[in-house]
Formats: sequence, C-alpha cells, structure tokens
Amino acid sequence: MGRELQLRIMSGVVLALAVLTATWFGGAAFLLLAVGIGLLVFYEWLAMSRSRPSAGRGESITVLLSGWAVMIATAILTFLELFVPALLLSAVAAGGAWAYGRSRPVPLWFGGALLYAGAAMVSLAAIRSGSAGGLYATLFIFAVVWSTDIMAYFVGRTFGGPKLAPAISPGKTWSGAIGGTVFGVAAALGLCVAYGGRPSVLLALLSVVLSAVSQAGDLFESALKRRCGAKDSSHLIPGHGGVMDRVDGLVAAAFAMFILAGFAMLSGMGDSVGAVLFRWSGLMVLPPVHGA
Repeated sequence: MGRELQLRIMSGVVLALAVLTATWFGGAAFLLLAVGIGLLVFYEWLAMSRSRPSAGRGESITVLLSGWAVMIATAILTFLELFVPALLLSAVAAGGAWAYGRSRPVPLWFGGALLYAGAAMVSLAAIRSGSAGGLYATLFIFAVVWSTDIMAYFVGRTFGGPKLAPAISPGKTWSGAIGGTVFGVAAALGLCVAYGGRPSVLLALLSVVLSAVSQAGDLFESALKRRCGAKDSSHLIPGHGGVMDRVDGLVAAAFAMFILAGFAMLSGMGDSVGAVLFRWSGLMVLPPVHGA
C-alpha cells in the first residue's frame, strides 16, 4: 500500500468518524459542522477561482470583506436555526454581487460563492435540526450520496463504457452513474427498513432524484475546477484535496432535499425535513434520538 493511499485512508476514516459523531449528537455539534463546511467552501471557492475585483486594492478589500461579512451573518443565522432568513440573505447578497458586477469588475463567480456556500450550511443544518427525524434524514442523505459516490467509482472501473461527461470529467461513465444510483437507492431503502419503515415507490423515486442530483453536484464542481484550472479545490484534507471535493455531491443532494421537504412542509406534512421524511418512509411515530 503506497504512502499516499495510506494517508488518504487515514484522513478519510478520521473525517468519517468526526462527521458521524457530530451527526449522532446533533444540536450545536452538527450546527458547528455545517457552518464550518459552508465557511470553508466559501474560502476554497474564492481561492480557487481567484474571485477578486481588479479595479483597485481598496475596492478589492471592500468587496471581499463584504462577502465574508455576509457569510458570517449567514453562519450566525444558521446556528440560530433561522434557516429561511439565512438562505435569503445569501441569495440576496449573491444577486447584489451579480448586479454590482455588471458595472464593476467583480467576477460572476463571487456571487456564486455566496449562494453555494450559504446553501451548503443552511441545507445541511436544516436537515439535521428540528425534530427526532433529523438523525434519520441526515443518515438517509449520507446513505444515498456515499453509496452513489463509492459504487459509481467501482462499477465504472469494472464495466467502463461510454463517458458520462467527457468534457467535464473524463473518468466518469454511464455505467458508473447508473450503478451508483442503484446502490444509492438500495442503501436508502435499507436504512428505511432498519428504522422499521415501509419503503415505498415515493421513497425510491426520492432516492433516485437525490442520487442523480448528487452526481450533478459532483460534475458541477468538476466543471468549476476545470474552468479555474485547478486539480483540487484546496489542500486542506491530506490525500483528499479540499472540503468542496468531499462535499460537492452531498451539498447538492442536501439542498434538493431541503427544497423538496420545504414544499411538503408548506402543505402540512410536517414541521421539519426529518418529520417529512419520516412520513414519506412510513414512520409515523418519531423515536427519541440524540440531538432532537
């Protein structure tokens, strides 16, 4: 086993243990994790894309400080579990950055960084928070995304075939994408059964959607890195690159779940993402769990 592979495995195990521990305890522990991920994603996006205005040093510093002020405010609102205001703040700030960039030399990617990082911390925190179903909802997302990511690699390497998006990520194949989706759905339905739920067609369709969205999120980050001429989003994680490299699919799937559950909450199906997913899984009684 090579030194690089050993480092990759060791750092991967440490990361998984840290994430699962925070997920189990929920509450402030997971909120800090979600906020930390969002802030690191914002840092990596700016560093990777060199998203700085070119007019002058004073204006450049002002824009960057404004961006960080927005992200810190978004982080505070997220930690206070004011998820809708937090997401609106990052979205409005992103829109303002894009409008400002029409007359000033502020790159389009600066607004994208605000929106992407804000959506990352808000959606992850919202899925885990709010009810006893938060743990189940978070594990559900992990099951779909991690199974999809891991098995897409192995199935693609085993069967090969036509490329999924050769101009963006030459290593990805249609066989890997399909295989990853199949295993992602199986993992999600298996978790439902383990919780005592009743897998349904709706839950299977939700799993397919989340698996596809997670793969789209992976391709999006690959396209961003290719545009920026970067191999990794950063070197913060030994053997794994950056935080964005590890959470691209997770962020996309979590945000999709947040939006879908949000519409369900508006129709009275629950008061949180976890409660909605419990109902979709045939789990009408919410068991007590940590971080509820």
